[in-house]
This record gives sequence, C-alpha cells and structure tokens, in this order.
Amino acid sequence: MKKYVMIFYLLACSLAAMAYISGNPGDRDVFRAYELRMSGQVDEAKALLLQVLDTDSTNAMAHYEMARLNFYLLTGGGGTRLEDVTAHISKAADLEPDNVIYAYYRAVSGFMNAFMFMQTGQEDKIKGAVDETCSLLRKVLLLKPDYYEPMLYLVEIYGMLPPEMGGDSAQAAHYAGKLSETNAYFGARAREVLAPEGTDLVKFWENEIAGNGRTPELLYRTAIAGILAGNPEVAEKYYNEVKSRDPSANLLQLQLGRYHMMKVMQNREIASTELPVAITCFEKYLQTLPEPVVPLKAYTLGLMARANMFLGNQEEGEKLQQQAAAIDKYFSKASGVPSQILFEPPDKICHHYFSFFSPF
Repeated sequence: MKKYVMIFYLLACSLAAMAYISGNPGDRDVFRAYELRMSGQVDEAKALLLQVLDTDSTNAMAHYEMARLNFYLLTGGGGTRLEDVTAHISKAADLEPDNVIYAYYRAVSGFMNAFMFMQTGQEDKIKGAVDETCSLLRKVLLLKPDYYEPMLYLVEIYGMLPPEMGGDSAQAAHYAGKLSETNAYFGARAREVLAPEGTDLVKFWENEIAGNGRTPELLYRTAIAGILAGNPEVAEKYYNEVKSRDPSANLLQLQLGRYHMMKVMQNREIASTELPVAITCFEKYLQTLPEPVVPLKAYTLGLMARANMFLGNQEEGEKLQQQAAAIDKYFSKASGVPSQILFEPPDKICHHYFSFFSPF
C-alpha cells in the first residue's frame, strides 16, 4: 500500500508541474529534479539540474532548486557549503526579482549565514549579516505585504538578538503590532517571541485557545509549549486533539521523539528510560498517514539508529542505518528536523515557519 501512496504522490507532483509550466521547457526538468530528490535520488536530481543550467544558466527555478538541493546535501554530508546555497538562491532572486518564493528563501538563507557566524564566534561579521537578512525580509514584504512568516522572522530576529548583533526592540514591537492587527495566530506567535523570560507558555497558548477557539494551529503551538516546558503529557494531550482535527499534522510525533532524545543529551543517565520512549515515538511517526516523505522517513530511521546504538543495540542500529541510507543516502544528520521549506514544490510559496532560536 505504501508503495502505491508514493507513486500517487509523485504522479500528483508531475501533474501539478505540467499544469504550472507553460513558458520555459527547462522547468519541466526542474520539477523532475525535485521529484527525484523527494524520492531519495539526490545525485540524479543534481545531475539533471546541472544539465538544465548548462543549457540555460538563466533558469531561475533551476537555481532555486539547486540552492535547496545543496542545503539538503549540506545537512546530509554531501560535501556542499553554505556558499553553494547562497550563490544559487541569490542568482534566482536576481533573475526574477519579483518572485516572492525566491526572495523568501534568499532571506532565510541569509540568516543561516548569520547563524553560522554566531556558532563559530565570528562576532565582527554577525551584525552585518543580520542587517542584510532583515533588509532581505523587508524586500519580501514589499512583494507580498500579507506574508506573515517573514514578518515573524523580523520579530524574532529584532526581538531576540542584542543591539550589538542587530537586535532592535522598537522594530520587533512594530512588526509584532502589524501581525496582531492582521492575523490572530501570527499575532500570538509574535507575542510569544516577545514574552518575558519565565512566561508559562502552556498557559499562554491555552489562553489563546480560550479566546480564539480550538483551531489546529493553536492546539499545535500548545503542544510545542508542552515540549518546551518539559511536559510531554501536555504535548501528547494536545497533539492527539490536533490529529483528530487535522490528520496531516503528524510532524509533532517526530518532535516528541526528539524531545526524549534531547533529554538524554543533557543527562546520559536516563538513556535506558528515555530512548525507548523516543524510539516508540519515531515508530509511531513512520506509521502515520499521510505517509512521511522519503527525506523525513530516512531522517527518522537515522534517529532510531542512533538511539539503538546508544542503548548498545549495535546490530539493530546498523540495520536501521542501512535502511535509512538505502532510501536516501544523504538524509539529514542534523539534530533538528529538516525544514519543510525544502520539501515544497518549486512553484509554491512556503508557509512553514521554523525558528532559528528554538529546538522545536
């Protein structure tokens, strides 16, 4: 059955691609490259994109897809660098300056650059990279003023960084106010970012539910708040309700497994109790419908392999590692779940938000 689900998924992508493409014949191959990457055939996808760009170096969609593929390789040990990402997405955005999809990914990639400077202690480069990112995010909003995700990034970046790194509390409050005026959910997300340290976020989101109803978005954030508060029971409670209202919201099951693994990273003495729970969460995620896409399936198998090896189940761990590599040898080795921005079709505006400052 799962085999046929994947076949139908790829067919749907192909039909969507054919419906979209009318001008540039090379774009058909870009969609085909996307489908190959999503099915775990990353080398084949890259070869096809190189062929497209060799034929037409001005194909903006091909540069965008190459940027995403290079970032995927970066997290999966594929030998690429962040510069390989930013070069291609900058080219795509320059070729089609009015394309909000490319503008948004360029801005997000820009902050990845700033984040790398933070991680490597290159303090003299951080503020410049942050300022450039915020400038790129504002350009996105010029193209699409009601694009809430880049607005929330501005709240987060301006609100959570100190001034010497590019933070600006007045700007954070400005964009938080705009979100509150235009979208109840994103307004709440902005207020959560700017909430004082020590705020009870579970109570915060429960109050939002009381005022705005039990929508899947609010229930999901309450579950995440439960994880961040170290209360998996609360997270499970709200996740179960989310699933009853929106069966596609299965990613939280994967996050619950990561929560139990992260507890072990902080205290190895609880591995024997926490890692089996994590493995159970991962197994449940793999069994959810709609079926996880191949990159996330392989990533989850990789986490299960690590957990088993840590528990001393070397044979089982190696078996899972081989299973993961068999379906996608470049599956992400990062601790965080790969961003959904990598998995949207190349003609679709992304509305998945991930925080650079939170593990969930």
